[in-house]
Order: sequence, then structure tokens, then C-alpha cells
Amino acid sequence: MTGARILRDIMRSGKLWKWHLLLLVWVLLQQYPTGSLASEGADGQTERPQAFPLIVQSCFPCHGPQGQSRSPAIPSLAGLPRDYLLKVLRSFSHGGRFGTVMGRLVQGYDEGDFIVMADYFSQQSFTIPRQTTDWRLVDRGRVLHRRYCRDCHGDPETPSEAGVPHLHGGWMDYLRWTLWDYLVGVNQGDDEMADQLSLLMRRHGTKGVEALLHYYANGEP
Repeated sequence: MTGARILRDIMRSGKLWKWHLLLLVWVLLQQYPTGSLASEGADGQTERPQAFPLIVQSCFPCHGPQGQSRSPAIPSLAGLPRDYLLKVLRSFSHGGRFGTVMGRLVQGYDEGDFIVMADYFSQQSFTIPRQTTDWRLVDRGRVLHRRYCRDCHGDPETPSEAGVPHLHGGWMDYLRWTLWDYLVGVNQGDDEMADQLSLLMRRHGTKGVEALLHYYANGEP
């Protein structure tokens, strides 16, 4: 039975249980070559793959090995603040955040699992993926970021507030969908974020949002 078949059967069922998810993970992880979870030693020889907590491996098929996503539609988890990861997982669990499958998948985990995941992914290194951007939008987005977003989210030269993620290097497609979810109220952010997004939209419209996205995708200060 393929991983896609198992996922489809789980999504059709009335409930999701942790063991169903772990079975899905086991099947999907077989699709990754061993080298994707291995590292190269100083002598050029491939070392044995690092052992990961099983509950953390359940995130790898979608969010990538060690939380480094390879899909523009799925965010990387590596390096995100621990408190932010916990907040997002709890929001999915309670219906305060929208996701195509996460709202249902997260029901198979408990608070202890959330803590293990947040601890693990917050300690992983994040590598900025290469994306195609328009330099004119990048320049405009840099100005808008400094005006509306940097005080909380920081940038490569400025630390973010505690528990607030950096946005630089995020996948453009994912950030676009997520920002619109916040703008229309599907996702629930704090009051300050809602105020800043609303102000940005009133003054600069959709072109301003797109400029921000190109700036973040560029990944540079």
C-alpha cells in the first residue's frame, strides 16, 4: 500500500490516531534515500544517519528532513522559535489556524508531542532556499518591511522579538497564502499584527504585499 493510499484512507476516516500517523510516516520515509538523512564526515565518508525521535520523523515527509522543506507550498520548521512552534501547533489543534491537512493531522498528537516537536525543530539550522525574485520588488519590500514588520519580526541584521519568527528565506508561495489567510481572518494573529497588515493594505494594496514577499524570498537584509 502506498503512502498516498494510506493518507487518503486516514483522511476519509472519522478519527486520526497517532499510530495511523506513524504507519504513514514509516511508509513515506522509505521514499527518501538514506543519504538525505546522513551527513558526510571529514574524511569524505558518509556517516550513519542521525537518529531522530520517532514523533519528530512524522513531520519529515511533508516538512522535509530535519524540518527543511523542499516544497514552496510547505513551510520549513527548522530554526523557528520554540514558543512560536508551540503556539502554532496548539492553534491548529483548537481551530485557530487553517491548513489543508494540518488541522486534522494534529489531532493525532498531544501536548507532550507538541513539546518534543518544538524543542527539536527550534534547535535545527535553517538553510535559505533559492527562489526567483524581482529586484525592484525586493527593494520596495525592504522599505515596507522596515516600516511595518521589522520591529517584531526582525531581519538578518536585527533579532526578532521573543517567540516571533524571522520571515527571511521563507517560501514565497507559502507566505503569500498565509498572509492572505491572516488578512481575511482565517488565521488568528495578535492585534498588533492585524493592525500592521491592515495599515499596509490600506496604504500599499496587494502590490505592497507582493513586494514584501519578494523581499522575504530573496533572503538578504
